[in-house]
Amino acid sequence: METRLPLEPVLWAKTAPPATPTPPLDGDAEADVAIVGAGYCGLSAALRLAESGRSVIVVEAEEPGFGGSGRNNGHCVPDWTWHEPGEIDARFGARGDRVNNLQGDAADLVFSLIRDHQIECEAVQSGTLTVVRQQKNVAALRAKHDHWARLGKRVRWIERADMSDYVGSDAFAAAILFEDGGHLNPMAYCRGLAAAAMKAGARVHSKSPATALDRHGDRWRVTTPGGQVTANSALLATNAHRHGLWPGLDGAYYIVRAVGVATEPLPEDVCRAVLPRDNNVQELHHPRYFYFFFDGAGRLLTGGGAGLGVDQSAAQVGAWVGEELTRLFPDLGRLRFEHYWQGLLDMSPKRFAGVHRLANGLYTAVGFSGRGVPTATAVGRDIATMLIAGDEDAMALPLTPLPRAPFSRLGSSLVANVWLPLSRIIARLS
Repeated sequence: METRLPLEPVLWAKTAPPATPTPPLDGDAEADVAIVGAGYCGLSAALRLAESGRSVIVVEAEEPGFGGSGRNNGHCVPDWTWHEPGEIDARFGARGDRVNNLQGDAADLVFSLIRDHQIECEAVQSGTLTVVRQQKNVAALRAKHDHWARLGKRVRWIERADMSDYVGSDAFAAAILFEDGGHLNPMAYCRGLAAAAMKAGARVHSKSPATALDRHGDRWRVTTPGGQVTANSALLATNAHRHGLWPGLDGAYYIVRAVGVATEPLPEDVCRAVLPRDNNVQELHHPRYFYFFFDGAGRLLTGGGAGLGVDQSAAQVGAWVGEELTRLFPDLGRLRFEHYWQGLLDMSPKRFAGVHRLANGLYTAVGFSGRGVPTATAVGRDIATMLIAGDEDAMALPLTPLPRAPFSRLGSSLVANVWLPLSRIIARLS
């Protein structure tokens, strides 16, 4: 079992509306589908299943959103983090468009769910800016834009001359505006998904860790301290939290710590001087994957992906990102970061999410690799569609063998600072 990071420091948990009660499982129960894990993937699947009339029970070790779903950077981006859409075509062949469309439509799916179920989560679908600073990266960014445009996605190319309409810095050479993207409070969104699933008829039980998983005749049985759930099918949606429920699953990904920081609320004129259109910004070519945006109260949120802040103090992380931001926006002056938190993400060996059949009627989805809000929501819904149809080809992602992550028990520091950079170099050379 992995160490549970405390939830109390997480800004999102402090500012999200109170959660709908999800009492522990008490006694034995039966369902069409049992789901282990109440993050985006598990809850999105539960919502879709319940809406179709299936009985579904979700068991969660802590509470909905306790893991990465409630701690991430709040981005909702209809693009891949680690791959170009052309690489997806090369990898999946004739299925490439289906896989790319899954991701390209994922952000709009999230915001549609938020609207349909009236989820209060500071959702702003103003578009996501993917920026580059160096001219040498402009051609690759333009190719990304053109690929998504060919698929009919709402993308806009922004030249340096027009950048001031979107961001108050002259540091960036070009950008793509993903118009369906945006930002939100990820914990509030996760709690809203749980409430929507329960309203549709699903049962969600917190403080109910799965301690065993076994066959019960031709069905699956999930054991928790408070009782057992027996179901026709089961989905393990625990992502970066290891549990030993199935051989090989805990070694299918790397666990990486990521951090977030936020300032005190800043004046509205300062916010609009930095981001005139309230976009969220990501810089994929930055060595540490840099991002920033403002929440509903005017706090400047930033941080980074794998490697930033691992085993560092709040002061160290704040100093680094503060310097980065003041270089971009000198008028911000010295920033004070009042909030600091950590979360875990599951990094697959190929940095790409996968859906895997572990046995007949038993599935898992792992390796979202830092793109949880849109991708995990879309994949969970896709898995539910597959279970409803009884057709594994109904999913955009093909079922693949469970991967093996060499040295998966390496600490976060070694994974983030040695394995990830090395794997990037190998990928570029291959």
